[in-house]
Amino acid sequence: MAVLQKKISYVNEPTPGEKWLAFYQEAEAGYRSWFLKTPTYHSPSLEESKAAFQHYMPELYPMWTHLCELIQADEVMAHLLTLYCPPRYVSGCSQAIWSRDVSVLVRNYDYSPNLFEGRVIKSKWFDTEVIAVTDSLWGVLDGMNEHGLCASLTFGGSDVEGKGFGVPLILRYILEFCKTTNDAIQVLKLVPVNATYNITLLDALNESATLELSPISPPKVTFKPFAVNHQGDFNLSNYALFSNSYEREKVLLERLYDPLMTVESFIEGFEYAPLYSNNYAQHFGTLYSAIYNPYLKAMEFRWPYQKVYQSFDLFIEQDMVVYYG
Repeated sequence: MAVLQKKISYVNEPTPGEKWLAFYQEAEAGYRSWFLKTPTYHSPSLEESKAAFQHYMPELYPMWTHLCELIQADEVMAHLLTLYCPPRYVSGCSQAIWSRDVSVLVRNYDYSPNLFEGRVIKSKWFDTEVIAVTDSLWGVLDGMNEHGLCASLTFGGSDVEGKGFGVPLILRYILEFCKTTNDAIQVLKLVPVNATYNITLLDALNESATLELSPISPPKVTFKPFAVNHQGDFNLSNYALFSNSYEREKVLLERLYDPLMTVESFIEGFEYAPLYSNNYAQHFGTLYSAIYNPYLKAMEFRWPYQKVYQSFDLFIEQDMVVYYG
């Protein structure tokens, strides 16, 4: 397989401005094409989407207005930025919480390099600093806020769809306005999601949870310290089988409860199969590992052959090139 090259950017921009706009201009055509895949008869109107946004996430709505003004949004892009009933996000991912001697949230993100934004942004849109890996122009794949609340997502493995928001925007809302795992659980119980996702949370008080979200049933709050790409104890979805979800779950459980395991050896296990995948051709290759430490308010990003440390006290802007394959 040919080696794939990807630029990764670490960006410090308190409020979306010139840097965000420059990225938007590069990504706009691809996102417009993606959003228009939704059949019109399934898609709510812009007015319905705005009303849902204002109802469920009113505190975030002024930022939607700001972004629309910044890009002089037409109806399609204004609608896209609400992330209400967008096309499903289908990715791999394994994530787990190590809590034996130090508490950290560790995750692998598995997807196509060509569809990955490749941006880690430090921001302060409202009253809280956030460092997050971005998606959907202003959403979050995983990240932490200045209070030490960490959040990460995985796809839930089901084909079910319904009326709700794309989960990256919900994670953005959580990191902007929640301080604890319990705060985030309350949000996830109230804000509807458009497809099945698993969200793992960890806060500075070492409180953690994993929620299984679906558009057709109430959120299931569990205290499992991990999530992969299925929900429940045994769900034989095609995606769970394709993504080796059960094999990855088994390995995570074994490593979490291995008495000889250390935090560093646990993290290093994410660099090997089955947690690590080279299946980039089918949009299921591991793009990065992220390790979030809520006590230190710091994080580490591991890319192929490269590691980057960032924190709220010292965040270094930089661009780098990563090679996959």
